[in-house]
Amino acid sequence: MVIGLTGGIGCGKSAASACFAELGFNVVDADQLARQVLESAASVSQLRARWGDACLGTDGRPDRRWIAAKVFADSAELTFLEGLTHPEVARLRQSAVLDAKRHHVVEIPLLFEKNLTAGFAFIVCVACSEEVRRARLLKKGLTRDEITRRINLQMLLSEKVKRSDVVLWNDGDLSFLRAQVTALIGRLPAP
Repeated sequence: MVIGLTGGIGCGKSAASACFAELGFNVVDADQLARQVLESAASVSQLRARWGDACLGTDGRPDRRWIAAKVFADSAELTFLEGLTHPEVARLRQSAVLDAKRHHVVEIPLLFEKNLTAGFAFIVCVACSEEVRRARLLKKGLTRDEITRRINLQMLLSEKVKRSDVVLWNDGDLSFLRAQVTALIGRLPAP
């Protein structure tokens, strides 16, 4: 069984994924796959061709913070980056869930925005209050403007909740989230 996991930025998708992993699920993180693709020699070459050496850190690897500032400020640059990374991420994601003897969770922040719902047994959304969400993102080092820009690029959280089959509410502590994941898993058939 392959489950799609989504939610808004700062809602706790990674924390939920970690709970699934602790309980034996194979977790595939689309953002992690995107980082892997971004750091490939082919991608670095295309990044340099488009943006020059400014997009690279002193180690020669893509400077993700610089790139994020660039693409979240200009939709054409975001389209370029997605065109560069998304096809390979999709291929890697598909190959990561081939083992039918295990349950899989695929964490995709833009699952609905990019129309990637096909192939999942059901969709889980991790949600929380706006106040908690913004506080978490500030703690991660994002500015208030960066937070607002990134939230505005995503579908409204309320719409993601409506479109999902299961919602995990993550305003509490980790043990509350873990209890929700455990209850959900308890209702699933064995792989």
